[in-house]
Amino acid sequence: MSRSCRFVRLTLGLAVFLAASTAASAATLEEAIAAALRHAPEIVVADAETDAAKARLEQARSGRLPTATLSGTIGYGRLDPQNFFNLGAADVTPRAAQVVVEQPLFTGGRVGAGIDRARAGIAGAEAGQSGARAQLAMAVTQAYGDVLTAARMLSLYERLLTETTEIERQARLRYRAGESPSTDVAQAGARLAEARAGLARAQGMQISARARFTNLAGIEPVDLQPLPANPPLPGTLDEAVEEAMRSNPQLVQAQAGLRAAQAAARGARAEQLPTVGAFAEAGTVRDQFFPDYRADSATVGIRARWEFFSGGRVSGRVSEASSEVRAADARMRAASMQVEEQVISAFQGVRTAQLVEQAASDQAGSATQALESVRHEVRVGMKPQLDLLDAEREAIAAEAASIRAGTDRIVAAYRLAALLGRP
Repeated sequence: MSRSCRFVRLTLGLAVFLAASTAASAATLEEAIAAALRHAPEIVVADAETDAAKARLEQARSGRLPTATLSGTIGYGRLDPQNFFNLGAADVTPRAAQVVVEQPLFTGGRVGAGIDRARAGIAGAEAGQSGARAQLAMAVTQAYGDVLTAARMLSLYERLLTETTEIERQARLRYRAGESPSTDVAQAGARLAEARAGLARAQGMQISARARFTNLAGIEPVDLQPLPANPPLPGTLDEAVEEAMRSNPQLVQAQAGLRAAQAAARGARAEQLPTVGAFAEAGTVRDQFFPDYRADSATVGIRARWEFFSGGRVSGRVSEASSEVRAADARMRAASMQVEEQVISAFQGVRTAQLVEQAASDQAGSATQALESVRHEVRVGMKPQLDLLDAEREAIAAEAASIRAGTDRIVAAYRLAALLGRP
């Protein structure tokens, strides 16, 4: 194979690898959230808990279905009837088998209560599943914005360090030439140290932000696009509160907990009632009482069981279940009040964050214009170099505030969406 062919193959392979890497990276916030939902262990836990709740419903429903039991024994021994019926001792192989089929007819409400409790458990688990997804989306949004902020801060402080280094060098040259006092050199050195400290903080913030993003999303933050607009949200506070009262995961879980407690109370009271079931039995016995003994049987009938005295066990369980109902009702009312308060705060937080972002953007624009003006004035000698550093510092602070305001704005929107139960 010629060198040119190998080069072409290597180039194509590298292109395919880069394309695959780019496709696997999270370029947008929506892709980052989708990657996190596939990666996060808490989502796996929430999904597993939902599946377990559904399995418990199947278990509860099985209480209405018939049961079939097969039992059997076999052994080897010696049987001596002591000449009863003129039977002597003999080696025997005693064995027996029995099949019992029973269909519940009346359980006093135990099965129905168990089914209702299992259904409430599914509702609570699904609400927890939705809440986990919403909380993860909010966390990924925060991490996504932090990565963008850290990258921009790093770029700004690298630029500031370059300019500060040059200004400090020029200040030393002018001092040596006798054109400026030593104060200018000291001030320039202080600004240079400040720029180095700012760069170090920006580097540390970037490492932390990238690590947090990778931990949440399971991918590296490569080529992240700017933050998008807010997701669709209710237009009024009343609409937001109404939706939260219907769909908030915390409130839905509290409501499901109340229904489960009420079902458990019904099940506890049902323990005071009898149970009735139809049964069919068939059995066969060999070598049980004397050598060559044989017996087959078949029975169909109704079996009832009523535990009318339990020493306080059932009544204690009823009292316990009733107390749990009261506690679950109180938790639901507390959750309702808490959710309403949180929605009001979050709704206002979205509005405030939007206004702050706009103001921070205007401030950053004005600071950039001021920086350009000061840079021109320093160039023509109207202002000293240190004024340029002050303007640069103000522009960096304003731009950083603008970037953070954008992150705060969309995080506030996802916080509200999480309270509304939107995945």
